[in-house]
Amino acid sequence: MKCMICKHGETKKGTATVTLEKGGSTIVFKEVPAHICDNCGEKYIDDSVTKELLKKAREIVENGVEVDIRKYETAA
Repeated sequence: MKCMICKHGETKKGTATVTLEKGGSTIVFKEVPAHICDNCGEKYIDDSVTKELLKKAREIVENGVEVDIRKYETAA
């Protein structure tokens, strides 16, 4: 797909690091599947992956964790 940010690059499958902050908590997910622009590096994450990340982040925040770093794994 053509990059919507730079309008020049093409996206390729890869992985990205995603950082989310909510209510004083910082959550970092590593190795998240994404489509990454080969020109500017913009990351595009599929809706299903985003939904899973937000669900996991909500659970982490509800447990009172302030900082969490983890490798992304799909739900079984």
